[in-house]
Amino acid sequence: MRTPDDVRALAHAALAKVSGADEAEALAFAQVSALTRFANNRIHQNVAAEDLVISVRAVVGQRVGVASTNRTDEAGLVAVCAAAVEAARTSPEDPEFPGLPVGGPVEHPTRAHMSTRHFGPHERGEAARAIIMQSSRRGCVAAGTVAVNDAVVAVANTVGADAVMPATACNATVLSTGPDGASGWASFFSTDASAIAPDALGDRAATLALRAAGPRSLDPGDYTVVLAPEAVADIVRFLGWYGMSAKAVEEGRSFMTGHMGDKILSPLVTILDDALESTASGLTFDYEGVPKQRVTLIDAGVASAFVTDSYWAAKTGRPDTGHALPAPNSMGPLPLDLVMAPGDSSVEEMIASVERGVYVTRFHYVNIEDPVRATLTGMTRDGTLMIEGGHLTYPVRNLRFTQSAVEALANVRAVGSDVVALGEDDGMSVRVPALAIDRFAFTGQTT
Repeated sequence: MRTPDDVRALAHAALAKVSGADEAEALAFAQVSALTRFANNRIHQNVAAEDLVISVRAVVGQRVGVASTNRTDEAGLVAVCAAAVEAARTSPEDPEFPGLPVGGPVEHPTRAHMSTRHFGPHERGEAARAIIMQSSRRGCVAAGTVAVNDAVVAVANTVGADAVMPATACNATVLSTGPDGASGWASFFSTDASAIAPDALGDRAATLALRAAGPRSLDPGDYTVVLAPEAVADIVRFLGWYGMSAKAVEEGRSFMTGHMGDKILSPLVTILDDALESTASGLTFDYEGVPKQRVTLIDAGVASAFVTDSYWAAKTGRPDTGHALPAPNSMGPLPLDLVMAPGDSSVEEMIASVERGVYVTRFHYVNIEDPVRATLTGMTRDGTLMIEGGHLTYPVRNLRFTQSAVEALANVRAVGSDVVALGEDDGMSVRVPALAIDRFAFTGQTT
């Protein structure tokens, strides 16, 4: 794996090759990833990949062009810089383009761990074996992955931005299927692979699979639900992707549009984007080299703020919060380190407070129907249980739902005290607690 100094030097080497542009930016991304996959209670795949990408953004007047390459020799850098300049010259002018940002001092918390870098095929195989054993000894079948990622990102531009940071990640998932086809799920995410507890992970999934055996039907309707963090994460991610950026708000596509300063969610709900907190996993600067700011998006239920990048900060007259994606970017800024503030309830207390409702382990195949109302549709999966008289009773068949995420979070009755970190391939990490929500709309049954 290349060192941060190597990757930073590569970004600067690319900048030095740019000719004929008023401003230029170089983004260097180096990554080593490896994955062990298992199914039918045995490991069946080990893969590893190494990649290095250089992306150059050239500015000619108010025209912008971008080109990228995997070639890092001198000829490759010269070619990608020339391609970026040519793309800029032939692009339409953008009269609102404010120029490249100057960046600023960046915090450098430890987000890269040697334990993750050294979590090789043997260590991943041992973790997979321990996970599998929890299912096989109970007569269940396990499938899942154990994966690690080691990355370095560097950004530099000709007006002063200069940032570099390494980060590691370890992910593990397990789907345990019982003899009757019922299933249970568990997952793990951390920057530090030494934190994984594969026996406990496998035990959680297998125990849930056995508990979910013999599910009963449940009529459609509005129910009180207790959502485990995996299910809460889906709701928060969709709100982040579709509604918490300056572009979405300004274009009228966000649930926040027209409601800034209004109480739209439960006062128990506070959502932030915070890459600087000690348990965060993302970069502390964005893909323009601007330091990330801690942004309180929802403050005790009130629509408080949205994230910006240099373009949308200039367009809206707001500060740049450091949330740019790599250019070219049609999505605008995005919050990639979302966190929901914890409450004071345990999951057991939430369940005990429900007379009749549903416990949901996670959602599956979630899509958005209406971004303005943040209406989501999907189904429950891998451990859906009935709550009666404050106790988990029998399993229920998976349920379809069509539910406004805004209305759901307006009906939150309790927030969990434990926050769980969950990572995704889309680069958005979330840290969320469990939630108890009233009047959650289930619209049908799945097979």
